[in-house]
This record gives sequence, C-alpha cells and structure tokens, in this order.
Amino acid sequence: MAPRSPSKAAARSGGQGMVASGLASISGKLFPETRQLIDSADEGMEEFTLTNTTVASSLPLQMLLYFNIHYSIFWTFLTLAIMIYKDTYLGVNSAYRILSPLLLSVWCLVEPLRLYFGYVGNLQEKVPQLTGFWLFTLLPQIPIAFFFIISLPLRITGETTSGGEVIQGSIQLPFDRAGSIVLIVMLGIEAIVGYIALRVMVKSQVLKFHLQRTRDEGAVAVGKQANRV
Repeated sequence: MAPRSPSKAAARSGGQGMVASGLASISGKLFPETRQLIDSADEGMEEFTLTNTTVASSLPLQMLLYFNIHYSIFWTFLTLAIMIYKDTYLGVNSAYRILSPLLLSVWCLVEPLRLYFGYVGNLQEKVPQLTGFWLFTLLPQIPIAFFFIISLPLRITGETTSGGEVIQGSIQLPFDRAGSIVLIVMLGIEAIVGYIALRVMVKSQVLKFHLQRTRDEGAVAVGKQANRV
C-alpha cells in the first residue's frame, strides 16, 4: 500500500483547520462569552483536564439527530421520486422544474455536513461545531423545506380536456405534504433544542475555563510558597 502523500495530508489538515477557525470565529461573535476560550486556544493553552464536571451534551438533541439521519434519507428519496413523477406525468411549469432539483441538490450537500457538526459538537462538547449545525439548520435547510411545502399546490402547465380545450390545473400530493411537514417540524424543534444546548454548553465551557485558571493559579501559588520555605 502506497504511503499517503505529505502534501495531501497537509492540505487536508489545513482545510480542516480553516473550517474549525471559521466556526470558532462565528461562535465567538454569536456567543461573546466564548472569546476567552478562543483566545486561550490561540495562545496554545492545553485542553481542559478537569474531571467530575457536569456533562453539557444534550440528550434530547442527540435523540433528534439520530431520528433525523434516518428521516432525512427517507425524505430525500421520497422527494426525488415525487419530483420525477411530477415532471414525467404532470407537466410541471419551468420554475418548479428548475428550482426543485437545484434546492434538493443543495439539501443533499448540506445535510450530511450539518448532521456531522451536530454529532461532533454535541457529543464532544465543541461549541464551534454545534454552532455550525445550528446555523445550517436555520439556513439553508429550513427555507428549503418551506419551499417544498409552499410548492405543494402544483401548477400544471396545461391539461387538454375532451373538448380539446387547454385549461390550467393544480394538484396536491398527500405524501409530499406529509413528508415535508414532518421535516419542517423536526428542523424547527432541532433549531430550538440546538440553541438551548448551545447556551448550556457555552456556560459549561466558560465555567470549566475559570475553574482551570483558578486551579492553575493555585498550583503556582503553592509552588512559590514551597520554594520560599
């Protein structure tokens, strides 16, 4: 097996570092309390080694993420099948024909990254990654889900009656409506629970930071006192 190229490994690690620093910058602007943590990380301080502290990970959010993974796969294939059916048998208008595949493609690209950030941020208590999950939930996933709801009363380009007259029609597919409504409800709950989890995690990280600093300052003071003796 050929060894991995150092240049490729460096490029990958560099890209991950840029993403992490970008998320950290965004989380610092949204939650000013984390600025001390970010500045300490920039100064090369070691990670917190405190034990017996309260776990800040959110169990409700983790359960939502678990169900969301399975439902996102189901919803994607359902929407794709209905989209093909509409385009093949219903003669949809050009706007729907262009927007639907485009938005579904954006959804498929963003959703795995969003869920990954949610899992990593929640389980490992990483505020930047959880912030990325929350932002991706608000934009673009919720607006895309809204689009597939408001486009349900689909306008057909034209339908020929028995008399040869072309009329405009509309149709609603119940599976489309039900699937999109469940999705938007799930995303809305994730946005609320995710924000609450972020606030709890930020407070926990700030508390750990101050406890770590107090412990380090106490250790330094004890060391100086011992040297004097």
